Amino acid sequence: MISGLVLAAGRSERMGTPKQLLPFGSLTLIEQVIRTLTRSRLGKDVVVVLGHRAMDIVKRISGMPVSLAYNPDPEGDMISSIRCGLAYIEPEQAFLIALGDQPLVTTGIVDRLIDEYERRPEGMVLPVHEGKRGHPMILSPAYREEILFESMPGGLKALRDRHADSVRPVPVDTDAVLIDLDYRSDYEEALRRWREETDLDEQ
Repeated sequence: MISGLVLAAGRSERMGTPKQLLPFGSLTLIEQVIRTLTRSRLGKDVVVVLGHRAMDIVKRISGMPVSLAYNPDPEGDMISSIRCGLAYIEPEQAFLIALGDQPLVTTGIVDRLIDEYERRPEGMVLPVHEGKRGHPMILSPAYREEILFESMPGGLKALRDRHADSVRPVPVDTDAVLIDLDYRSDYEEALRRWREETDLDEQ
């Protein structure tokens, strides 16, 4: 069993507006990410960690089949949000960490990662494109206590480096796993690509 954990607590300072609420087709950015995960083999076992503008985001996603966690320190790092989300995940479950600003990641990519983890349920599984590591990533429950209770100034990268022999890369043929949306130009480019890909799918 694998639970999904969506990190969406940040203030989006570089974007200049809450990126979770930016339009993405008929949805918002965060709704698009959630829809991808809940349509994957994760199903309804998804926790969304909110922080800044939490109530505004809740109004948008209240009908979606997810659990909600709250990070009282949205200025904190990614690990602080992961710790908040893990409180809603059973200790024996593996968990997939997804970024709330990666709308181009597909259900197919998520399912490929799940397939690889279930083939050998241990270590860390993550997508790799042209030698670069991306997200989302799946972690064994063996790392839960380390994340919760040990100092980790380098975040997830430090955790990966600490357990380099346990990292299992899954090659993917798209850079979607590398792209997160920090700036307005990132958002506009992602939206353009998504529209093009959607148009091709409908032809």
